[in-house]
Amino acid sequence: MLLSQPLLHAAVLALTVLQALASNTFIAAVYEHAVILPKAAIKPVSPDDALALMNSNMDVLEGAIKEAAQQGAHIIVTPEDGIYGWHFTRETIYPYLEDIPDPAVNWIPCTDPTRFAPAPVQERLSCMARNNSIYVVANIGDKKPCNSSDPSCPKDGRYQYNTDVVFDPEGKLVARYHKYNLFIPETQFNYPKEPEAITFETPFGKFGIFTCFDILFHEPAVVLVSKLQVDTVLFPTAWMNVLPFLTAVEFHSAWAMGMGVNFLAANTHRTSISMTGSGIYAPDGARAYYYNMKTEDGHLLVAELDSHPRLSAAFPPAVNWSSYALSVERFSSNDSDFGGLIFHDWFTFTELTKPEGNRTVCQKDLCCHLSYKMSEKREDEVYVLGAFDGLHVVEGQYYLQICTLLKCKTTDLNTCEQPVNKAQTKFEMFSLSGTFGTNYVFPEVLYSGVQLAPGEFQVLSDGRLISKTRPTKPVITVTLFGRWYEKDHLKQNPQLPAFSSQSRNCEAPAMLPSQPLLHAAVLALTVLQALASNTFIAAVYEHAVILPKAAIKPVSPDDALALMNSNMDVLEGAIKEAAQQGAHIIVTPEDGIYGWRFTRETIYPYLEDIPDPAVNWIPCTDPTRFAPAPVQERLSCMARNNSIYVVANIGDKKPCNSSDPSCPKDGRYQYNTDVVFDPEGKLVARYHKYNLFRGETQFNYPKEPEAITFETPFGKFGIFTCFDILFREPAVVLVSELQVDTVLFPTAWMNVLPFLTAVEFHSAWAMGMGVNLLSANTHNINFAMTGSGLFTPEGPATYYYNSETDEGHLLVAELSAQPRLSPNYPPAINWSLYATSIKKFPEEDTFLGAVRKDIFTFSELKHKAGNYTVCQRDLCCHLIYQMSNKSKDEVYVLGAFNGLHGSLIKYYWQICTLLKCKSTDPETCGQPVETAQTKFEMFSLSGTFGTNYVFPEVLYSGVQLGHGEFEVLYDGRLKSKHGTSKPLITATLFGRLYEKDLPHPLRMSPSRN
Repeated sequence: MLLSQPLLHAAVLALTVLQALASNTFIAAVYEHAVILPKAAIKPVSPDDALALMNSNMDVLEGAIKEAAQQGAHIIVTPEDGIYGWHFTRETIYPYLEDIPDPAVNWIPCTDPTRFAPAPVQERLSCMARNNSIYVVANIGDKKPCNSSDPSCPKDGRYQYNTDVVFDPEGKLVARYHKYNLFIPETQFNYPKEPEAITFETPFGKFGIFTCFDILFHEPAVVLVSKLQVDTVLFPTAWMNVLPFLTAVEFHSAWAMGMGVNFLAANTHRTSISMTGSGIYAPDGARAYYYNMKTEDGHLLVAELDSHPRLSAAFPPAVNWSSYALSVERFSSNDSDFGGLIFHDWFTFTELTKPEGNRTVCQKDLCCHLSYKMSEKREDEVYVLGAFDGLHVVEGQYYLQICTLLKCKTTDLNTCEQPVNKAQTKFEMFSLSGTFGTNYVFPEVLYSGVQLAPGEFQVLSDGRLISKTRPTKPVITVTLFGRWYEKDHLKQNPQLPAFSSQSRNCEAPAMLPSQPLLHAAVLALTVLQALASNTFIAAVYEHAVILPKAAIKPVSPDDALALMNSNMDVLEGAIKEAAQQGAHIIVTPEDGIYGWRFTRETIYPYLEDIPDPAVNWIPCTDPTRFAPAPVQERLSCMARNNSIYVVANIGDKKPCNSSDPSCPKDGRYQYNTDVVFDPEGKLVARYHKYNLFRGETQFNYPKEPEAITFETPFGKFGIFTCFDILFREPAVVLVSELQVDTVLFPTAWMNVLPFLTAVEFHSAWAMGMGVNLLSANTHNINFAMTGSGLFTPEGPATYYYNSETDEGHLLVAELSAQPRLSPNYPPAINWSLYATSIKKFPEEDTFLGAVRKDIFTFSELKHKAGNYTVCQRDLCCHLIYQMSNKSKDEVYVLGAFNGLHGSLIKYYWQICTLLKCKSTDPETCGQPVETAQTKFEMFSLSGTFGTNYVFPEVLYSGVQLGHGEFEVLYDGRLKSKHGTSKPLITATLFGRLYEKDLPHPLRMSPSRN
């Protein structure tokens, strides 16, 4: 007869259990999920909308779970953030949370959904497990009420936790884990008061669980394996790959081997932010893994594992990680060892100059030994042996010991610190070992294309990582990655780089503070939580503007709108693409909608009356509230339809009459205007450009400078336009007085070498002011217009400069929402401290030369290395330098300028510059130069500045920035961190003495207004 439904389920479950018990193996599955993300939201969505989004993701996950079950899987792991995505504030994630009870309550949500508060997500996950007779692991959000009796209770009366849940094949909740090591931007969640070491028993072994960044810390990860002896770790993650050591498949596989445990890693899949890499890993290597940066689809992995790997005949022997390395004498070392930064850690390197050999390189107590043989020594590829022994202190603090055989990006040794994902050199053999002070070492072998090497290497009991046979593919890196947990709380290195970029691997380290720092850490955490998201995704679009035809008379309003719609068609495409890449805000250029070359009369058909944002207007939904405004309406709809802040530059018109003595004769003011629409399409900011460029006679000067700011879930924003950046108001006021976090900067910038190319000066301004700057330039190579970027206080997150194409370009990058709270935020600088504390270096023969009409005092650098001083008035510039080679056909000078710049609008500059001349003729020093051949081993530039507003510039050949290769010390020295990777055009300290500017001759003059 047919079994009843309950009996049928029991029979299937019993069969599943018996099959698992009958074998020492089980079948595991992980699913890499391309998460459907929520639209950017300032306010919380409704519970129904939140559930709809989560059900959309669970629809996909349910298909993967069914397929895994059909393939015989006993358990499946899904990713962190896999049900609702990321980029939330504490408030906006709330509708996605459920109260998740302690598993001790013995609850099956699928059959008893009303036992606790409504929990539709837990109910559905429970039913997925029950209906498919499989363990289901998922990541969701937990909420727990609290009140004033708990002194740690948040002000909103609840704790919110990043939480993993496990449902057994009956659908019962058997495990709940609250993530212990949160990344700082996870301010939507609370830290658990204590670490949770969560385990549960199954018919196929003892399981533990933790999440993403937990893997790099002792609790709970190491505790679960070393003390609680779990057989298998479940690992939901949202991991962003960082080469060379911290790609997901590479490090997770290595951790499983180093800890001697099964490891089921399910990553999210989003190639735009380097998220891919899932796997089913065993102590002896990867059983199945997936890494794909070419597709946006999810992927299911299924593989068989030993239930109790420690009992397996294949279980690796215990390893004494330093036994071999301590027993041998050091191999020969290269006399020319050199340093380089990898993920901001200072490695000691030695080059492998021969096709085979033995090498040793040491740093502090760690000596790394390598024996190797290449199949061939290619001329176009360089490999090094590297060692690092110290605290990693960029985005957190944890102690590393690393030995690595590493491919450099190019044959230039300065590129050995840069990410590489392809290689051509194969090795016949390698053997790597180190004098490690820790037992926690994770062996990595990564081949070209970010591929693992299962079965092709082994770790011997004496700590050597060796190739078993000839490696089948070219090598990117062979690494022993050690974690010395006991040293995590040592003092930080005081000599951190002043300017450095911030990278994110899954979630950057966010340590629980040591006891002396507890009060400060709790306070900082409270502040961070109150400030909502700690990162956001920004976009700028460099637009090749469609220009109007030259016209003496105004065109019709219809023709003007047709031209503007043509440009907005292009901008709308860029906005949609940015939103699809997760951007929260996009900046488009000045003049980006109608172009330039207008008179006051011919621009009039392109203007609209733009109201004060205080009117609370959404043009997209209420277009008839004011005078017709089709451009504002369309921009508003672009923002609303794509749930993104949109920043654009248009023209504003304001009527006036004879009662206003400044009213122009034609009865209207016309302003160059920036507008900002929020993700609902609401007009939230309007800014009238205060510092007009000389050719902008079609516009009026505002009567007063406008310091425009607005708040977002990811920080306080300010806005100004193009030429404004060179003046105090409103640019400096926004940052220094109003403390904005990010500046929006539409511009139509014509590049002027050597100091005022767009990417060069805008990046320097962001660094000098300590603020994010989102710079969107127009693109017209006939006018030398190119150069956009997303710039941070540490340097460019990304930038674009291209004078060879006529096409636009979109840039997208993740930025710190409150950069002043970032651990990387540069220290305060006394720009003249060093320069005023030393005696002048010898002043060689000096001569005068013009840089754009400014008369500089120059001194030629006649030697390959030396110390120079050159002075002009009370500014003395000091330079220490060493060239890699002194070319006879290139001349460099040290220059100083201290005076007013400009013929009509006069503003005061103080500039110290190391500068390449156009030719060997000294009279060409100061003329524009785009290419060079001379590299520098080092430089250090300083000056006796009379201002606190100094902007550090380093420009390489081809108008490329020197990001990450220089720093500014607290005493005002601009210095190279190591040799320049490219030939140098200029290294410059560009100072502005705003208080010495002359009164503006045009602003508010009758002829203009």
